[in-house]
Amino acid sequence: MASTAFDITSILNRKTRQQSEEKDGYKAIKLNYKDIVITKHNKYSMDEINELATGIHMAGELQQPLVLGKVGDEFWLVSGHRRHAAIDTLVQEGEEQFAEVDCRYKPMTETEFRMELLIGNTFNRKPTDYDKMIEAQEWKDLLQQMKKEGSFKPEKGSRTRDYIAAIMGEATGTIGTLQQISNNATDAVKEQFEAGTMNMTTAAKASKLPEEDQNAIAEAAAAGQETRAAEIKAMAEQTAGGGFMNEPEESEEQEEEHCRAVTEQMKETVSDTDTTEEEKECAKRLHILKMLEKYYIYMNEDDLRCLEAMLEDCKRRKREYGLDDVGSTI
Repeated sequence: MASTAFDITSILNRKTRQQSEEKDGYKAIKLNYKDIVITKHNKYSMDEINELATGIHMAGELQQPLVLGKVGDEFWLVSGHRRHAAIDTLVQEGEEQFAEVDCRYKPMTETEFRMELLIGNTFNRKPTDYDKMIEAQEWKDLLQQMKKEGSFKPEKGSRTRDYIAAIMGEATGTIGTLQQISNNATDAVKEQFEAGTMNMTTAAKASKLPEEDQNAIAEAAAAGQETRAAEIKAMAEQTAGGGFMNEPEESEEQEEEHCRAVTEQMKETVSDTDTTEEEKECAKRLHILKMLEKYYIYMNEDDLRCLEAMLEDCKRRKREYGLDDVGSTI
């Protein structure tokens, strides 16, 4: 991808460079754990806190200092959320000697802090699918903020999703599925997704249902009842009653008929010298555009930006070739 202020290569290389880089620019400090800010940006699942607390108690102290970013006058926790939670557990049990913890910090802007937090979670955790959903959303929010600030300039024609997939090492389709759950699933479905009683496919299918149906499926999952993705898809089709949201895919015969109809429609705009093959190619293009009329509500901001770029490119070609408009097909 094109070189910008946002260097994706540097992020992907952080996995191997992180240990040495973390030491650069950081200063040691000892703080009461209650003076460390846990931000809203860390929404990842945490487990085995009690076991970690037992290990810290046996060792007598933290074996690895917490990593902080000093944002303004506050110390925000970048790395060590499980250790921080384990310290809180010990102090709540009366072990006050653990309240003062060793830390390392350096000054950061809020955007730099979010970047450091995400890099740490991306490369230092073994994420669940729920964690990946959170991570993908956090990267999307961060990259959009960086675009506003001018430090992230996507390559023309690329999507934010492509960058997120590259950073997380996931397929773009997986990122799309995770975003579907994040944007549309109810809290009840997300809770079961986090608990592991619903897998990614089931949660994604459920997220397309009305809220009441989503919550019913989540309740069944919580009770240990398995609802398969195919069953949820059938529910969605029944709920929509065969309406626009679940229009059946066209058969090959229907697609060919549509192409023929479009070809007839455009005959007035093509010259006598155009060949049948050229007409077919034009008909295919028009067919795709007409299908966009049918599915445009599923487009996201990245898709829209790609289409706008394609439109501008077509306008440029028209100017360069000096061609006439062929008219509307709608």
